[in-house]
Amino acid sequence: MKKYALLVALLAIFSDLAFAKTGFDENRTVELEGITVTASQDESLRVHIDPKSPVSPIPPSDGAGLLKNIPNFSVTRKGGSSGDPLFRGLGGSRLPITTDDNFLYGGCGGRMDPPTAYIFPSSYDRVMITKGPQTVIYPGIITGAVQFVRDDVYFEKSGAKGDAGVTAGSFGRFDGFADITAGARFGYVRVNGVYSKQDDYKSGNGESVHSKFERNSQMAQIGLTPDEYTLAEFTYDVSRGEAAYADRMMDGSKFDKDAYRIKLSKDDISDTFKRVNFQYGYSYVDHVMDNYNLREAMGTYRASNPDRRTQSANLGVDFSVGAAEIKAGLDWLDDRHRARSGSGMNATAANSYKYADRTTDQEADNMGIFAEANIRLTDEHLLVAGVRHDRSNADYFTNGTKSKEQKFDLNAAFLRYEYYSDGFTYFAGIGLAQRIPDFWERNKNKNLDKESNTQIDAGILYKNDGIRGSFNIFASEIDDFILVYSNSTAKNIDAKRYGFEGEAEWEFVKNYKLGLAAAYTYGKNRSDDKALGQTPPFETKVSLGYDNDIVSAAVVTRYVAAKHRIAVGEGNIIGQDIAKSGDFAVISINGSWKINKNMGLFLGADNIFDKECSEFISKGSYDVAGYNQPLGVQISEPGRQFWARIQGKF
Repeated sequence: MKKYALLVALLAIFSDLAFAKTGFDENRTVELEGITVTASQDESLRVHIDPKSPVSPIPPSDGAGLLKNIPNFSVTRKGGSSGDPLFRGLGGSRLPITTDDNFLYGGCGGRMDPPTAYIFPSSYDRVMITKGPQTVIYPGIITGAVQFVRDDVYFEKSGAKGDAGVTAGSFGRFDGFADITAGARFGYVRVNGVYSKQDDYKSGNGESVHSKFERNSQMAQIGLTPDEYTLAEFTYDVSRGEAAYADRMMDGSKFDKDAYRIKLSKDDISDTFKRVNFQYGYSYVDHVMDNYNLREAMGTYRASNPDRRTQSANLGVDFSVGAAEIKAGLDWLDDRHRARSGSGMNATAANSYKYADRTTDQEADNMGIFAEANIRLTDEHLLVAGVRHDRSNADYFTNGTKSKEQKFDLNAAFLRYEYYSDGFTYFAGIGLAQRIPDFWERNKNKNLDKESNTQIDAGILYKNDGIRGSFNIFASEIDDFILVYSNSTAKNIDAKRYGFEGEAEWEFVKNYKLGLAAAYTYGKNRSDDKALGQTPPFETKVSLGYDNDIVSAAVVTRYVAAKHRIAVGEGNIIGQDIAKSGDFAVISINGSWKINKNMGLFLGADNIFDKECSEFISKGSYDVAGYNQPLGVQISEPGRQFWARIQGKF
C-alpha cells in the first residue's frame, strides 16, 4: 500500500482545495480543455501539447503514448507500455528526449526501457516538439527533439493551485494523478504523484497479449523566489514500475529511476541581458529484466541488471542585440553504463545477480557550445539561425578495463525564413546535424562513423475564426546513416528521406468541426538501392465532432495504408522490418461534459468494431508460456476498449 500513499494524500488535498477558497487569484478563470484527437501545430516546425489534457485514444501511461497523437509520430509496440517513439520514421538518439532540459537514458541493451518509459506525462506542464534539425539547443538533433517541461512558478500572494484526475478503463486500466503547488511571494513547494496500471489486453481477435504493467512516480520541488525575476529551485523525481513484454524472452521486473535537478535563473537583468540560467541534472536508472517474475520460466532462469547514470549541466544566456534575440550556451553530458547478470535452474540461482559486482561496459561524454538567434527583419519577416559545435568521446571496456576510445567532432547549423500575412505563416529552412553512434549502436559495431543529416523543411500555417491548419514537407540526405540488422550487426550507409505531415480543422457550422490529419515518409537506402527499414506507411485521421464548451462528442477514424516496400531484417536500434503489412481502419468515439468550471468528465470507446490490426513498425511476437499469440509477426494492437476520466483544476 505504500506505493499508493502519496497519490492518495495528494488527491485528498486536491479534493479539499478544489472546493475551498484560497488566497491564490480567486477570480481566476479555469479552462478545462476538451479531448485532444491530434495536437495542433502552433508555430513553424514546433508543436505544443498540454500533457494533462485528456486525449483519444485512451490517455497514455507514458511519454510515447502521448506523442502518438501527433501526425508523423508512430510507436513501436512491445507490450502494454514502454513503446519506442519514432518521428518521420526515426527514433532513438536521432530524436533527443529531455525532461526539464536534462537527458534521461534507459539501461536495457534491447531498448526495453526507452526514455519515455520513465516519463509520466501528467507530471509535466508542457511538451514541445521541434521538427527537423531546426534548433541547436541539444546535440544530435537528426529528425527532431522532444522536451517535457515544468514551468517556472511565481506567486504574487499566498495561495495554492493544482489539478488531478482519475482514469478507469478496459483490461483493468487505472490511472490517477495529482499535482499541487502552494506558495507565497518568497517561494513555493510543488508535489505530484502519478500511478498507472493495466492487465493484459486482448487483441481484436480476442487473444490475450502478454502486456500487463504497473508504474508509479512522485515528484517534490521547492523553489525560492526573492522576487519575480529570480529563481533557485531543487527538484527530485522518483519512479518505480514493472512491465510484461510480448516480443522477447524477458520482462521488465524493475524500472527504478531516481533523478534530481538544481536550477538557478535570473530574468530581466538589463535591457540587453534578458535571462541567465544554470542547471545541473542527475538521473540514475536501475533496471532488471528476467524470465520468471512476470511469466512462467521456460528452461533456464535468467536475469540481467543494467544500470545507467547520466549527469548533465547547461549554462544559457538570453540577450538582445538590435533586432536580434539571441540564446547562447554551454552544455555538458556524462553517461556511464554498467551491467551484471545471473542464471540457473531456479529463481534463487538467477537472483544471484543481486550480490555480483557491476561491470562498466561503456562511458561517453559530450561538451557543446551553441548560439541561436531570432532576427526580426520587419513585422512580417523573421530570420532564425543557429550554430553548434560538440566534442564527444566514447570509451569501451572489457571486463571492466578500458579497451578502446573514440573521439568525435560534431557540427550543427540551421537557417530558417518566416513570413506572416493575413493569418498565414510561410516558412522554409535548411539544417545540418551530426551525431555519434549511440550506446546501442556501439554494442553492435565499435567502428561506426558519425552520422550527418542535411535537411530542408518548409511549410505553411493558417488560422482564422473557423479554420486552422498546417502543412509541412521535408527532404533529407543522411550520410553514414547507421543501419542496424536483426543479426545484431550495424554499418554506415547513405540514405535519403522525404515526406509530409498536415492537419486541418474546419468549423463548418457553429459548434460542429471536421478534422483531418495525414502523414507520409519515404525512405531509401541509397548504398544498397532498396527501402530504408522501419519507415512507417501513410496514415490519416478524420474526425467529426460537436463542442458547445459544455458538452462535446466526436467520432474519429484512423486509417493506415498497407506497407509493401520493406527491407526484412533491417532497421534501427528499436527494431527491424519483419514482413509486409496490410491496411486497416480503426473507429473510435469520445465525449466530454464540463460539470462546472473546475471539473470535467471524459469518456471514450476505442476501436469500437474490435478490429484486429498491428503497426508495421511493431516488434515481432515471442513464445510466452500460457499465451496463444502467433509467433514472429507484429504484435497486435488492443481491441475494443472503453475508458472514463474525471479531471479537475483549481
